[in-house]
Amino acid sequence: MIHLAGTRKIETTDTQKDIVYKEENGEKTPITQKIIQPKIEGAIVTAQGANNANTKANIIQAIEAVTGLPTHKIQVFEMS
Repeated sequence: MIHLAGTRKIETTDTQKDIVYKEENGEKTPITQKIIQPKIEGAIVTAQGANNANTKANIIQAIEAVTGLPTHKIQVFEMS
């Protein structure tokens, strides 16, 4: 059974950036760091009641809204 509640969780993040230097022959050179977020390619969901067309459509719409994935990349199956 899937329950979609009307609440929203908001997370805030504080970041601190420190510059790290590499020193060679008395010369300091900053070291660059890069953070890459993972890219979601698709979603597979198992849920009770997913064999009902309306329930399945609601689940697909919810996943689409949260992830931005197109519907053809979302698969929903009945949980056994």
